Amino acid sequence: MSDRLQRLWPSLVALVGTVAVVLALLWYFGDDTEDSSPDDVAAGDVTEDEPPATEPPATDTPPETEAPPTEAPTDEPTAPVTADPDIREPLGVLNQTGEAGLEETASERFQEGGWEVAAMSEFTGNVPETTVYVPEGMEEAADALVAQFPEIGRVMPNVEPFNDTRLVIVLVDDYLDEVESQ
Repeated sequence: MSDRLQRLWPSLVALVGTVAVVLALLWYFGDDTEDSSPDDVAAGDVTEDEPPATEPPATDTPPETEAPPTEAPTDEPTAPVTADPDIREPLGVLNQTGEAGLEETASERFQEGGWEVAAMSEFTGNVPETTVYVPEGMEEAADALVAQFPEIGRVMPNVEPFNDTRLVIVLVDDYLDEVESQ
């Protein structure tokens, strides 16, 4: 029996060591094992236990686009800039600020400007400035949106977890500053 125990001893030690390492890893990374795959954050499917989003990683996608330069002011009154209805796309509006209800207020502004707001929600993340995330093929609509609403300071290609069937606007504290100064 002792001969048999001596042959099994290394295997038992390896098994116990492996189990200990697995348990240690589960304990350390245990909070990251939830199965969350938000398919439609902008449609309001956000739950309180979702991890906060982060700034999308740099990719080899086209560079950010900026709002077109404005012309020198004139004394003549100008009509407000509005986008061609044929190029408008639905919007999702996400509020990353601490200002409760800002997504509703902003949605009203976008709707008054002729845009359809398909969804709005609170958002937890760290997007650095008010940004519109653009799905492939909706670049022209995003440019028109930024021209009409220059408080949207950044245009980025769409990334997970944002909906890829609409333009998604993430409102940040700079949006409040811009809108209040108008």
